[in-house]
Amino acid sequence: MGRKLKKYVVVDLETTGNQASRDDRIIQFAATIVEGKQIVETFSTFINPLKPVPPFIQELTSITPDDLKDAPLFEDVAETILALLDNTIFVAHNVHFDWTFLQKEMRRVGLSIPKMKLIDTVELARILYPSVDSYKLQDLADEFGFIHENPHQADSDALVTAELFIKCVEKLEGLPVAVIRKMTTIAQPLKTHLPELFFEIEMKKDRLVETLPDKWLIHRGLVIRQKQIRKPIYQTEGRLDFPESTAEKLALFKHAGAPLYARSGQFDMMNIVFQAMKEKSHALIEAGTGIGKSLGYFLPAIYFAKQKELPVIISTYTNLLQTQLYEKDVPLLSKLTGFDVQATLLKGRDHYLNLFKFEQLLYESDPQYDVVVTKLKLLVWLTETETGDIDEVNLSSGGELFWNRMKHTGWYLSEKKDPWIDFDFYKFSLEQARHADLVIVNHALLLSDHFNGRKLLPDYSFAVIDEAHHFAESARKQKSFYLSYRKVKYFMNQLGTLEKYSLLSRLEMVFPGEESLYDLDIAQVKLNEAADELFSLLHARILASQSSKKELVLIENKTNVHFDSELLYAAQNVLVLFREIEEHIGILLQKGKQEEADLKEAETVFIEEVYSFLLDWKRMRKDFEDLLQEKEQMMTVSLLADKNGALASLRIVGTLMEVERALQEDFFSQKKSVILTSATLSIHHDFSYIKKALGLEKNALIEAQIPSPFDYEENARILIPQDMPQIKGTPVADYAKALADYLCDVAVCTKGRMLVLFTATEMLRETLRFMKEKEELLEYMILAQGVSTGSPARLTKQFQLFEKAILLGTTSFWEGIDIPGEKLSCLAIVRLPFQPLDDPYTKAQIALRKERGENAFQTYSLPEAVLRFKQGFGRLIRRETDRGIILVFDNRMDTTKFGKSFLNSIPNVPTKRGEKAMILQEIKDFFDIELS
Repeated sequence: MGRKLKKYVVVDLETTGNQASRDDRIIQFAATIVEGKQIVETFSTFINPLKPVPPFIQELTSITPDDLKDAPLFEDVAETILALLDNTIFVAHNVHFDWTFLQKEMRRVGLSIPKMKLIDTVELARILYPSVDSYKLQDLADEFGFIHENPHQADSDALVTAELFIKCVEKLEGLPVAVIRKMTTIAQPLKTHLPELFFEIEMKKDRLVETLPDKWLIHRGLVIRQKQIRKPIYQTEGRLDFPESTAEKLALFKHAGAPLYARSGQFDMMNIVFQAMKEKSHALIEAGTGIGKSLGYFLPAIYFAKQKELPVIISTYTNLLQTQLYEKDVPLLSKLTGFDVQATLLKGRDHYLNLFKFEQLLYESDPQYDVVVTKLKLLVWLTETETGDIDEVNLSSGGELFWNRMKHTGWYLSEKKDPWIDFDFYKFSLEQARHADLVIVNHALLLSDHFNGRKLLPDYSFAVIDEAHHFAESARKQKSFYLSYRKVKYFMNQLGTLEKYSLLSRLEMVFPGEESLYDLDIAQVKLNEAADELFSLLHARILASQSSKKELVLIENKTNVHFDSELLYAAQNVLVLFREIEEHIGILLQKGKQEEADLKEAETVFIEEVYSFLLDWKRMRKDFEDLLQEKEQMMTVSLLADKNGALASLRIVGTLMEVERALQEDFFSQKKSVILTSATLSIHHDFSYIKKALGLEKNALIEAQIPSPFDYEENARILIPQDMPQIKGTPVADYAKALADYLCDVAVCTKGRMLVLFTATEMLRETLRFMKEKEELLEYMILAQGVSTGSPARLTKQFQLFEKAILLGTTSFWEGIDIPGEKLSCLAIVRLPFQPLDDPYTKAQIALRKERGENAFQTYSLPEAVLRFKQGFGRLIRRETDRGIILVFDNRMDTTKFGKSFLNSIPNVPTKRGEKAMILQEIKDFFDIELS
């Protein structure tokens, strides 16, 4: 007789709020029964909560008071629910919410649920799908193609959760038994049913005789994915001649088919890039939104790389953009050209997993939840990744801290001591880069490779710099430093003392009785005192300052402002002790190297962990040296704190003021052709500002501006209200109230779909406060950066989920976010994006230019604001069919001479000015089709 199948009840609730401990009630209950990986039964009912349902819950769930008025009370269905739960395992997405809420409601009606085994599909998905961007149910449904007819309604959510649970179980059963065996052991501290589930599948697989598929190999008990170096093929069938004519390009696109389509501006860009590389010239190319910029440089780059049999470096601003280029554009490039395109992502060393460290950490018994889940998800990830790049993994904040113990930092001891050397991800990535046609990096790695002499990149003479408006800023960061109270204390706590379990006490276990241990212990105590003294002095200075923003300039352009002799002496004491600790750690590591033949594997890994710590310590010591040394270059050093001036929030930021010469001498002069491109490089159709910022003023450059193909005159309007109070001189609260009134009326016209860009957090918060009070906006989802939970990417996703949504953002929302289609139809710019004059870096740049006899406004403040404005403007029209309005509340666009610089630097857009009634009518007329 067959073994009886376990029964899982997958539950979802909709409630009047998320506080089970308060008076919130259930408004819908749904359950889906799963047996043998099959859905066998479903149940759903609305429940009358006998209380109003908040408007935002109605908006979120589409459950109306009419749905609930004739529904049963909870006590009417409680017994039915208990019967469904009988002899089952309770499954839910965020299981503790549903379980706690259900228990509370049962108690309220005098019933109780017997103790049940729980499975959380969030936890399960986090482990089994380590690379998914989001574990929200809707996002997972989209990821896996589940039909989710009514998101945020319990019946639909329960069904999708059941499908997710089945998919997770199927994936678990498909893993090698060696992986599941390790997962069973590591999962024991988890409070859910997962350890038992893993064990059941382990036992089931043990009864079967399995052969490990060829895609995997097992080494020292760990299963990893097979990988091999992909070498470029230069002798391809078919021509390597670059398609210079429009007809040739059209033929390529026609052959490739969807999703590629021809764009004339893109063709122009391709020719310019290829010409620059062929002529060994540098080029500046401003490519308007919609050109298809990435393919505009990728196509000529691959032809050039194949023809010359050499690598071309492609650099962009962030790791995220790197990944997007690799995952989205490289496959399109292969499809378009028919080439075997060998492209590789290369990142800094500490982005890669050290397999030896990870293996040894698996043997450590650490019950912390984030540590357990991170170990489990990395075991699964190792069966999938060929790169070992941790950016592929969606880590929790606790997981990111744990990552520091297994990240790659090279080898202090001989590589031969590493039993994983033949499978090392970092060495593999370097080797792959040496054999690639295209090496995709970020600006930080590219510049670090040059400025710090690391030479990780293969030798190259040709490069494309995308998002080039950030290149000078990235160079400045490479030459700048950052120190904080939290950072210093974190590393000091990591080092610890001999009395408490720490790096230092573990060193004593490896090197008992070593004199340097005691010197290290004493120096650490002294450093603690010296650091407290320094930060206490800094704390006193910032509390005594008059700045409401809690910012204080210590050094401005080489000149000491508030960095007096008392601070200098305290900082010197800290530096002396940093050097002393570094020296003693170095002595102990040297001893480890001398004795490495006798070290056990766990000790070898620990020595490498100490070496990793020492590298971080050296970087911090170098930051203190940069603070104290005589400034050879113009640098501004600022002291910052949070609005309350808390000691723990103190940070010292040193910013290099000029990077032009360093870029020209150390980078551009060393390369044959560098293509710099972005959507925002010019001011009033002129490249002078960006050329000066990059040190390219005296270079012979190919310069090109390729306009956007979008019809802005037809599809966009700029509206400038003329009845708002003057922003200058009006109290923040008064202006925010007027702004909130205006935005409310506009939002009602546009049905939300609005992004509001601010330049100051205080103004954003005040405006949000007034908007939240508006009855007209009760059914709107209002999201605000720094107030609503989540990163800019997450807030952007949330914004797109709601029919009526308003998103308020500051700095990071001015660029990089992409909301195509009708989801964004109104962009509001509260103030022209000039940097505040009391910002230490801005203040120092202005002072530097005045010292040289320059007009600081014309040569710095205005160009920076115009470039940022262009970035903000570019958020609205993202596709050819997009339509929308831009509201600019800063009337300086109209009332000042410099206002024209903003309008003249963007595409031609019809601009209207007027009072609110006229503005609202313009909006209604513009959206006539949508609003009729």
